[in-house]
Parts: sequence; structure tokens; C-alpha cells
Amino acid sequence: MKICPECKDVIMYCKCIEEYFEKERKESEMIDYRTDETELIKKAKEIEGKKIFDLGEKIGLLDKKERRFTKSIIANIVETNFFGIPTNTHPTPDFSELGIELKVSPLKYVKSRNLYNMKERCVISLMDYNDVYKNENWKESKVYKKINKILFVFYIHDNNIPANEWKFAKTFLWTPNKDEVKMISNDYKIIRDNILNGIINSERHNTFLGTCPKHAGGYKKDNISQSVPQSLREHPILGQAEKRAFCIKQREVDRLIGKHTNWKIIKEKQSIGFRNIE
Repeated sequence: MKICPECKDVIMYCKCIEEYFEKERKESEMIDYRTDETELIKKAKEIEGKKIFDLGEKIGLLDKKERRFTKSIIANIVETNFFGIPTNTHPTPDFSELGIELKVSPLKYVKSRNLYNMKERCVISLMDYNDVYKNENWKESKVYKKINKILFVFYIHDNNIPANEWKFAKTFLWTPNKDEVKMISNDYKIIRDNILNGIINSERHNTFLGTCPKHAGGYKKDNISQSVPQSLREHPILGQAEKRAFCIKQREVDRLIGKHTNWKIIKEKQSIGFRNIE
């Protein structure tokens, strides 16, 4: 005999029976896709074609005031409202039981080329200089858990319409193949060698996995001691260095999209991207 956890009455007689079973159903669904990779992929596909406002109204209210925060708000809504996972900055993947990291990223329209492509690089995780310094093999470093398996969710950023009307376009699960593992390994070695030599890594040094600034400004390259504390991180050689994050380079993400979706990748001069994606 089941007892309702709310009113403590026998479940078949309680007034909140519908809410009770609805809650149990949602919890059951959450367990399925958070512990089963196939179910997670199915769940992700449900977001394709939806608009931001289908997931929550919060984005529309905040976007009117501060569009620069829109990307983080959308990512938060997808994490919490759609997938039911708490926002966190832990070194473990978002779907910890599956070892899968969630990345919500915007695509932009390039009018001069009539193409859609990545609006920006895909930031993976904050870089721990000491961790990279200690670990010669990237598979033993913190970044490995964040890049070994990623569920990508892409939406179309369009400045001509309110952010709450933007659409989610594509989702796919990615794990580095043999060639990508080799590129990541080579890039990690370059990044680590730069740390050992007291050099701040730049994306131009790398092919696939790069590093990028991860702060709100205030970093003084020519006089680090005068930098805003929030723009710095501990460095094993320099003492302190610019706060940076690991990232997948912008055009490399475009190539991943071309490999893992039915969108045909188009190359025009120095640009690559996609057409007819909606």
C-alpha cells in the first residue's frame, strides 16, 4: 500500500495523486537519460526545432537588459530546464555517470558568404596550469574528462529577433576519433611545453585544442602585478599568469558539425559553413 509523501493518505484516495505520479514519471525519465547514453541522445533530439521560450521565459526578460549574458543564460536553461542537471563548474562531466560533457553553443549567419557557422570558439573548461604542468599525458589531466565525450547542442544566434525566439538547430554526441586524438595530444604537448618555458599559450600555436582568455578584463600583459586578481591564476613557473581556458578552435567545431550531421559543409575562400540548415 503506497502512502502519498505529501498528505500521508493512502495514495489511491489522496487529493494530490496526479502530482505524485507526474513527479514519479519525470524522475523515472530523468534516471533513464542520465544513465543511458542512447536515451540521452534521444532526449537531446527533442530540443531540435524548439525555440528558447519553449524552455523558459527567463531568457526573454534578461536579454532585454544585458544581451552579453544571453549565451550563459541559454546554457543554464538547457542544463536545468531541459536536462534537469544543476549548473556547476566541477571538473567532472555534466552527465557524470556517462562521462558526457554538455556544450550549448551558438551558430551565426555570415551575410557576406550566405553561410552559417560557429559564432565563437567552444570553451571546454578553465585551465589549471599546475595540473597541466604535472601531467605529461593529456589523458591524465583534468581536461580529458571534459573533452573525451561531448553532447553538443547548437542554436542559431540572430540579432534581428529577440533571443527567446532563437531556435535550437542540431545536437550530436562526439568522441574524438583517432585523428582528433592525435591533434589534441599534439596541441596539449605544445600548451604544456609553453607552460614549462614560461610562455603564455595562444590559439595560433594550436591546431584543434587551444587556450583562450577567461576573465572579464583587467589583465595587464606588460605588468602582471597590476592585473585585477580575478584575471589571474597560479602558474608553476611564472607564479601568476593570465586566467585562460581550454577551447576547441572555432573552425574545428564547424568541421565536427559537418562530420556528425546531415549538413553539407561548404568552403568559400577563407570561410567554411553551412546553408539550408532550418
